Amino acid sequence: MPRLRLLPSSLLLLSSVLVGQAPVAQVPSSQPAIAPDMVKAIVEQGIDKSQVMRILRDLTGKVGHRLTGSDNFTKGCEWAKAEFAAMGLEVELEKWGEWKLVWNRGKWSGRITGPEAFDMYVATDAWTAGTKGLQKGAVVAAPATAEFDAKAFAGTWVLKKSKPSAAIRKALQDAGALGLVYRAGDPDKNFPTRVRVFGNHQTAMKTMADVPTWPEIAVQADHFDRLAAMVEADQKPIGEFDIENTFREGPIELNNVIATLRGTEKPDEYVILSAHLDSWHQVQGTTDNGTGTSTTIEAARILTSAHAKPKRSIRFCLWGGEEEGLLGSRGWVQKHRADMNKVSAVFNHDTGTNWAHSLAVTDAMHEQLNPIFEIVNAVLKAPDADWKEPVFVLRKVARVAGGGGSDHASFIAAGVPGLDWGLKGRSNYFAHTWHTQWDTIDVAIEEYQRHTATVAALAALGTADLPELLDRSGVSAGGDRPGQSVAMAAGWFEAELEGLTFTSVKEGGRAAKMGVQKGDVLKTVAGQEVERIRQVFQFAREAEGDSVKFTFARGEKTFDATMKKDELPARQGGPGSSGPGGPGGGTPPATTPAGQPGGGTPPAGGGR
Repeated sequence: MPRLRLLPSSLLLLSSVLVGQAPVAQVPSSQPAIAPDMVKAIVEQGIDKSQVMRILRDLTGKVGHRLTGSDNFTKGCEWAKAEFAAMGLEVELEKWGEWKLVWNRGKWSGRITGPEAFDMYVATDAWTAGTKGLQKGAVVAAPATAEFDAKAFAGTWVLKKSKPSAAIRKALQDAGALGLVYRAGDPDKNFPTRVRVFGNHQTAMKTMADVPTWPEIAVQADHFDRLAAMVEADQKPIGEFDIENTFREGPIELNNVIATLRGTEKPDEYVILSAHLDSWHQVQGTTDNGTGTSTTIEAARILTSAHAKPKRSIRFCLWGGEEEGLLGSRGWVQKHRADMNKVSAVFNHDTGTNWAHSLAVTDAMHEQLNPIFEIVNAVLKAPDADWKEPVFVLRKVARVAGGGGSDHASFIAAGVPGLDWGLKGRSNYFAHTWHTQWDTIDVAIEEYQRHTATVAALAALGTADLPELLDRSGVSAGGDRPGQSVAMAAGWFEAELEGLTFTSVKEGGRAAKMGVQKGDVLKTVAGQEVERIRQVFQFAREAEGDSVKFTFARGEKTFDATMKKDELPARQGGPGSSGPGGPGGGTPPATTPAGQPGGGTPPAGGGR
């Protein structure tokens, strides 16, 4: 039986169709946004007959991690194409790019064999060198300069907390050192063993003669510290590492997966459900973004199984290259720019396994979408039993804008309403699973996945059947917006923000402990006036000393709070990475994933 909740009177007829009871209030004369029988079929497929976890397990288990430009990404595209084709949808792999080289990772292992033996968790950035088999040698401290006795380092593993200069690394490689061992980023107080690795995809555009050949291996912080103590005590530890990273000649074709449920009345106009298929390479890429990929595929299955006949076409798009800078979605928008005026809306799912709870929309969009999401509130219960608020909220904003984020931002830049689901739930995405070694299938929450896929299916069909395309007068590509920077701030403060104003504060959360209340406004960080949310952590990291002062305004009064710098969310990235501060990367949502307990995502250009 579909899960139902108490309904507003205007939707009692719809509820009676779903539960087989006579209506108990006057039925509104207006036509429902989606026919009751179709709503019933969608809820039945999405909740009771869900396949979303089967899809996610197949993706993460049979395909695995899906780094753009790897064979696993190509495998993932073929897998997704087959899933859509099995539903009877039109589906194609649409090329957006081509790279010269292919890079794959295999197994990684690291171990100290003596005088005290222990295994270590190790990882490497993408597009870096492997070891060409198991390599064993003494672990020694790195030299301070590039001038050193080469014989002292031949056949050794060189240890340093952070990577030494390029000149020192080159001198060590020339001396015959086996490779570099450094402390992995980026542990924090709550997750002291967290490891995040990224990579520079520009390496895939080099020739084989120019690729890295010297391994640089990140070791989990506590394991590194244990090893460093042995080196400092002159215990002469012996390490062995086997890093199966390989380059091979390409080129490799890079695709998006595009499936279409053709509209019956206006087939050349579209609503898009999307997610990015690619991931980073450390583990399975479950919440980034297998969860979004699986809800997108599942929404297609729900609608086809329910025999939906939308008036406009619905496209289900799985993008590549999101983590390297929204490359796939940007390429698709550029290729189809002449058709952007035919795209009604894009609903994008990124940022993990929590459940779809909100969208940020303009007043005009709200008027059009509200009847659709009234249905969501009527027929779906929140997947968290203790949830007392509305199941879904359309949050009104002055404009839908953005210069970064996940793939919806590519459409916002073209003037299309790009909407990113705001998520609620118990998953600590940004601090725990996002780009870490823990992003594995066991962190996915099935009831959340079922819920989000069902919401997405209802949203897509309802929007496709609107009398007009979704209003886009409030869509703007410029300025700061509820985006990934807000997601980072919201997750870190454990609060919700509209610009620099706190719209809610989690009881017992970090903002509450700082004395912040609903309605307070963040004014300065480390003495610098904050104008854009993305400046918050920039100013905090640049502050001198071990603590950072935050100044808030409450009405005409101000108050200060101080936090330790080691409590700041980690800076992601390196060249081409998807973390805040990385030139290619990061992944800001276009709408705030309000209420997510964990940390953040980055500025313009990057992938979540």
